[in-house]
Amino acid sequence: MLAVTFLAPVLLVLAMGLSGLLPSPRARRARKLLAVVSPAVTLPGVVTALNAPVSPSGAAEPGSAAVLSVPWMLFGVELAVDYRGRALLLVAALLYAAAMSAVTWLKLRHAEPRYTGLTSLLAVCYLGTIGTFVAADAVTFYLSFALMSFAAAGLVVHHRSSAAHRATRIYLVMSVLSEVAILAALMLTVSAGGMKIDEAAAAVAASEHTGLIVGLLLVGFGIKAGAVPLHVWLPLAHPAAPPAASAVLSGAMVKAGMMGWIRFLPAEAGAASQTAGWVLLSVALLGAFAAVAVGLLQDDPKVLLAYSTISQMGFIAAVLAAGLIAPELHSATTAAAVIYAVHHGLAKGALFLGVPVVWHYAQGRTGVVVAVGMIGAGLAVAGAPLTSGAFGKYVSKEAVAEISVLGVPLAGVLPLVATGSTLLLMRFAWVMSRTRPRQRRSPDGELLSWLLVAGAGVVVPWAVGLFWFPAGGPEVAVPGWEAGTVWDATWPIMLGVGLGGAVWRLAAVGRLPGWVPAADGSVVAAGDLVVPEESAVRVLRARGARGLDVVEAHGMGGRRGLSQAVDQVLEILAAGVGAAERGLARWEVSGAVFVVLLSLALVVTVLRGWLL
Repeated sequence: MLAVTFLAPVLLVLAMGLSGLLPSPRARRARKLLAVVSPAVTLPGVVTALNAPVSPSGAAEPGSAAVLSVPWMLFGVELAVDYRGRALLLVAALLYAAAMSAVTWLKLRHAEPRYTGLTSLLAVCYLGTIGTFVAADAVTFYLSFALMSFAAAGLVVHHRSSAAHRATRIYLVMSVLSEVAILAALMLTVSAGGMKIDEAAAAVAASEHTGLIVGLLLVGFGIKAGAVPLHVWLPLAHPAAPPAASAVLSGAMVKAGMMGWIRFLPAEAGAASQTAGWVLLSVALLGAFAAVAVGLLQDDPKVLLAYSTISQMGFIAAVLAAGLIAPELHSATTAAAVIYAVHHGLAKGALFLGVPVVWHYAQGRTGVVVAVGMIGAGLAVAGAPLTSGAFGKYVSKEAVAEISVLGVPLAGVLPLVATGSTLLLMRFAWVMSRTRPRQRRSPDGELLSWLLVAGAGVVVPWAVGLFWFPAGGPEVAVPGWEAGTVWDATWPIMLGVGLGGAVWRLAAVGRLPGWVPAADGSVVAAGDLVVPEESAVRVLRARGARGLDVVEAHGMGGRRGLSQAVDQVLEILAAGVGAAERGLARWEVSGAVFVVLLSLALVVTVLRGWLL
C-alpha cells in the first residue's frame, strides 16, 4: 500500500501527459475525466496512515506495511511511516484530496477545463509532500522536498496576473536559497554518516561541522516554515494562488519545514544545540507576535490568513526550540509539535477553502452550515475550549513547562499567541463580512471539500493525540477540562475579543487616535520586508548602470568592449529563452514530452527492479 501511495499520483500525471497526444477534442475529454477522478490518488495515503503499525519507540516496524525499501533506485530509496510521518501523511492526503475536488468538481459531474493543469501540479506537489514526511534516507528526503518546492511555483503563478508573477519570482528566489542551504547541510550530514534519517541527528552532533550544519538547517527549513525574517514569500504567495492551493501551501507544505527540523536538528549536540534552540526560540516568538501586528494592517482575507500561519508556525517553532534547549524535553516537544501541526493544518485548510465557500454559499440554507463551519475553524485556530486547538495548546504548554524566557515561563508566553490569533481572526471575519457575495451555486465539489476538511479538523487531531502515539513512546498530556484548564484556554481569547472590540468601538465613534495606522495594506504592504528589499535592489541596479555609463564616457575601451560583449551574450540568451518559452507554451510539448519522458524513465526503472 505504501508503494501504491506513491505510484498513484505518478500514474495520474503520466496519464495527464499522455492525453496531450490525443486529438484535441479527445484530449480535453480525457483530461476532464482524469481531473474528476484525481482526488482518488490520495486514498492509498489515507489507508497507509490509518493502518501503519509503529513500534513503542515510535519508529516504523521493519517488515511491516509501513516500510518500503528499494535498494536499486538512486542511492537506495527507503520509506518508513513513523508516528510523526503517519499523522502528517493523513493531513496531507485529506488536504490534497479536498484541493483537487474543490478545483475540479465545480459541477460534480464535469471538471472545469482550465483547472485540469492545476490538478496535475497538485498531484506532483502531493507526491513531494508525502515523500518529505515518510522518507527514511537523506537523498529521498531532499528530492521530495525539492519536487514539492518547485512544483508549488506552478500553484502560485496559476492565475498569471502581475501579482502572481511577482509572488512567484520571490517564491522561487526564496526556494532556491532554501534548497542550496538544505543541500549543503545534507551533504555534510551524509558525509558524517547520516544517510539514514534515523541516524542523521546523531551524525550532525558528531560532525566536526556541527555548527555550520545546524545553521544551514535553521535557514533552509526556516524559509519553508515561514520563520521570520525568511517568511516574505508566504503573504505574497497565498493571495496570488487559488484558495485550494493556499490550503495545501499553509496546511501541508509549510509543515515540511517543521519536519526537516524534527528529522535533522540534534537535541544532544551540546553548545550547538543550545545555541540553535535559543536562536530558533527568539525568531519564533518574534514571528508569532510580529506577524499579528503586520497582519492586522491588511484588508485581503487570504493575506490575513497567511500572517496567521506565520504566527502559528512561530508557536510550533517555539515548542521545538524548547526541545533543543533542554534535551530531556525533546521527545515531548516533538509530539506536541506534531499534534499542533495536525490541528493547524486542517483548521487553516478549512479557513482557506472557506473563503470562496463564503462567497458562493453564505446565503440561504447553506449559509447556516457555512457560518457554523467557519466559526468552528476560527475557534479551533484561536484555541477555544473543547476544540482541537485547545488540545494542541495544552499539550504544548505542558511540554515546555520547564523553559523560561528572560525569567518568564515559556508556558506563560505562548497563550498570548492565542490572543493574537483571535485579533487576526476577528479582522478576517470583518473583512469577509464586508465582501459582496458572488453568484450562488448549487452544492458542488467546492462546498463538499470544505465540509470534508472542516469535519476532519474536529476529529483527526484528537484521534492522533489520544490513539496514534505508541505505547512506551512520548507522553501526551491530555487536558482534563477542569475549571482551571477551561479558564486557561478562555482568557487569551477573551483578551483578544476585548482588545478588538475596544478598537472597533473607538473607530465607530471617531475617537481612534490619529497615530493608529490604516488597516488597508497601505502602511505595511503584504510581504512587509520584501518591499524595502526590492527598493534596495532597484537602487543598486540603477547605480550599477550609472557607473557603467561613467566608465564608458571616460573612454575605457577595455571596459566598453567588455560591456558590449556582455550585452551580446545577454541578447543571445534572451533569444534562446524566448524560443524555449514559445515552444514550451504548447501543452503537447510541456505536458506530453517533458512529463511523459520523466514518468517513463521512472516506470522503466521500477520494472527493471522488479524483473531483477
